[in-house]
Amino acid sequence: MRQKDMYHNSFDESYREPFGAAPKGSAVSLAIDIHVHFEVSHVILHYILDRSDEEKTKEMELFSEEHHYDSYETTIHMPEDPQLVWYYFEIVMPDHSLYYGRENIFESGEGKVYNHTPPSWQITVYDSQFRTPDWWKNATMYQIFPDRFYAAGPVDSSKAPKTSLMHAHWENDPVYIRNEHGEVIRWDFFGGNLQGITEKLDYIASLGITVIYLNPIFEAESNHRYDTGDYHKIDPLLGTKQDFETLIQEARSRKIEIMLDGVFSHTGSNSIYFNREEQYDSLGAYQSKDSKYYPWYTFHHYPNKYDAWWGVGTLPTLNKENEEYQKFLVENEDSVVKTWQKSGMNHWRLDVADELTDDLIRKIYKQLKTEDESSVLLGEVWEDASNKTAYGKRRDYLLGGVLDSVMNYPIRRVMLDFMKGDVDAAYVHRRLTTLSEHYPKQYFYAVMNMLSSHDVERIYTMLDDFLQGDWSGEEKHEQIVKQIKALSLWLYTFPGVPSLYYGDEAGVDGGADPDNRKPYPWGRENEELLSWYKQLGEWRKKHKVLRTGNWESFSLNEDVYGFERWIENGVDAFGDKVHDERMIYLFNRNHNDKKKVTLSVRKGKWQHLENKKRIFRARNGELKLELKPSESVLLRFMQ
Repeated sequence: MRQKDMYHNSFDESYREPFGAAPKGSAVSLAIDIHVHFEVSHVILHYILDRSDEEKTKEMELFSEEHHYDSYETTIHMPEDPQLVWYYFEIVMPDHSLYYGRENIFESGEGKVYNHTPPSWQITVYDSQFRTPDWWKNATMYQIFPDRFYAAGPVDSSKAPKTSLMHAHWENDPVYIRNEHGEVIRWDFFGGNLQGITEKLDYIASLGITVIYLNPIFEAESNHRYDTGDYHKIDPLLGTKQDFETLIQEARSRKIEIMLDGVFSHTGSNSIYFNREEQYDSLGAYQSKDSKYYPWYTFHHYPNKYDAWWGVGTLPTLNKENEEYQKFLVENEDSVVKTWQKSGMNHWRLDVADELTDDLIRKIYKQLKTEDESSVLLGEVWEDASNKTAYGKRRDYLLGGVLDSVMNYPIRRVMLDFMKGDVDAAYVHRRLTTLSEHYPKQYFYAVMNMLSSHDVERIYTMLDDFLQGDWSGEEKHEQIVKQIKALSLWLYTFPGVPSLYYGDEAGVDGGADPDNRKPYPWGRENEELLSWYKQLGEWRKKHKVLRTGNWESFSLNEDVYGFERWIENGVDAFGDKVHDERMIYLFNRNHNDKKKVTLSVRKGKWQHLENKKRIFRARNGELKLELKPSESVLLRFMQ
């Protein structure tokens, strides 16, 4: 038996209509082709409701007999309760059954034949009344690790934690000072502060940035400040509440929003709530079971054995289901969320979102939207967020009313695997189209896309590690810069919010933490990259099609990946009225060989956006061009 004897492709609307996620209560039509040499009794669609694990079946109708294939079709209605629906096909013959499902659990599109229950395709059923804010889908992000961006004025070391090490030179590399057990005993600081960010807002704006995401800024002992000491207080080394409010106001005057990092799954052991180090004037959970904070934590052998994030004793885990903690965080008049809303803070990124309950996230979401519908709640999720399971429970992140956006680490992983040579362009196409199928359009166009962050190696260092062969130092640097330009062009022209990690635009390298958190090299920037990122920001701001235009992915050979963005008949992907525009992104990842490609495109002229003198003419619906090694292009349809 040949695999093509049966065929269903979830990417093709001939087999699944409409494409992708489906609103609750809507109808989805499914079809499968079966070669006529099979003696088919009937074809059964199996579909399973994820919430209840209830399996339903529906017999499919024969609707077409063409080219040696019988086509079977049926329509099913999605449940009213948002959730995932899984489906596969059973082909019943006189003496046995065959099954058709997708090839593996990570990729949609075409399937294969099985003699047993196969992996199922996914339909994400969502509540369409929830929309991600329009400004966010059009945003460009800049991520800042506050201690390492810019220090305005002299650094007052007396405001640093007692265990700190203050660097005398901004050009130093970060360092951890650990004891024999590997625990950090002295945190190093450079003195970057909120006033410094405010002073550099014009620079940030020159990159086309419309939202700044700040790593934690609340009082804490460490330089990363994920060990919160007091949620209601700005870390003194960073500045004051007034400094923060000034930053919000000055940024907004430049049409830039501020997003804070919300670390609500754990606190610091050195905090007003736990107070293990007894540096706060409070009765902490570690000090007494009579502490009002005691129920916030889980102790196994009081006081030294307790739940801690990844077993790190300085990060005691919070009991997120505790009613008093939830009131403290969201509901009380002086709650954390409400307090900072009064200062103008509307947007949060939730650290380790999978360690918060969906109910708690919903409460935060609701409170943000109550004050300002345009508020954005972003979650840290490392996997496909549509089917994420954590602590034995399927998460509702993208079903509506939970999050507005997630960090899109899957696209970063695919891009890097492609650069490393572990996968080809066809794989990239399948994985990214699968993501667009799984994510409701509101979310696919709202995900945070990044090449670097404070949690992963910087893109320069990753590409440096991938490059094999005999390169001179300068040749290798030039090659890495060329690849960074190709990947960043990909990121800025892809659906979602591109996020630029501070310093990437200046050529900063860096391996694992703390090396990925080096100070910004003021006066020592890579001017080629800096100029490039400003150009990217300008293109994204100027061309609506790069933000909310329709998107279609393709692979042209194993080394060339690309996609098209378009706005047609005056409406974008969300029905908003804008002028027509069409662009194509292409990238040859091969750093040794040229690649000739042919695309099926609209007849007419296509202009190279970076070098406008380069014009390509499509004839008979085909565009032929040659891509140099590591070359990426963005083409704009002229007529």
